[in-house]
Amino acid sequence: MDIPETSTLTPPSGFADKFRTAGLDIGDDEELRLNKSLLMLATGLVCVAMMVWMALYTLLGLHFNIDMPLLFLLLLAGNMFFHMWKPRFDFFRVTQLGLFLFLPFVAQWSTGNLITSSGVILWGLLAPIGVILCIGARESLGWFIAWVLLTALSGGIDYYLADTSTLQQLGVLAPTSLLFFTLNFISVAAISYGLLLFSIEQKRRALERLEKSRLQLQVTNEAAKSLMQGPFIFI
Repeated sequence: MDIPETSTLTPPSGFADKFRTAGLDIGDDEELRLNKSLLMLATGLVCVAMMVWMALYTLLGLHFNIDMPLLFLLLLAGNMFFHMWKPRFDFFRVTQLGLFLFLPFVAQWSTGNLITSSGVILWGLLAPIGVILCIGARESLGWFIAWVLLTALSGGIDYYLADTSTLQQLGVLAPTSLLFFTLNFISVAAISYGLLLFSIEQKRRALERLEKSRLQLQVTNEAAKSLMQGPFIFI
């Protein structure tokens, strides 16, 4: 009698598990389940961080307009809840990662420059890193190039439009500081991204080599079994 195959998708036990596993389907394979869980977890962490940031600005009495962060929070959370209501993961991951990429730059442009925005564009790196984890390493290259180009564009605009009176008392010109601030961001991001990409690519190749070796060993074993089970001819 055939035993029906059971799903490995266990029911969530708490709120965090229910949130992380939202949008999962019984027919999803392990890799797709992991991709969905990672993106949901990333969205939740970003939303929590944004709420904490807005609360800190309010508690410290800083003159900071929270309308833009609140709008970003609503966009991220709204897209997430829409996916939970009507799961379409391909659409969700592209739009959510797109928000991860572009919203930090919009926040900087609305605030001023790299210094006044406290380097908020670094959050945009979550997009190419998220693509590595949720789509693929090769597909992430275009996203990373987009982040580098947007960062270079922002740094170039700040270089020509910066107010030089801010740092002159320290003997440092604001455009020069902004230029190296931009270069530091790109350099650190490139190194981090390169190491992560290299690590994942090497892991993928190692798994491919392991699978190839396993298949070759299986063929060899089957051939050996065939020879052993074959008829013996005595002379």
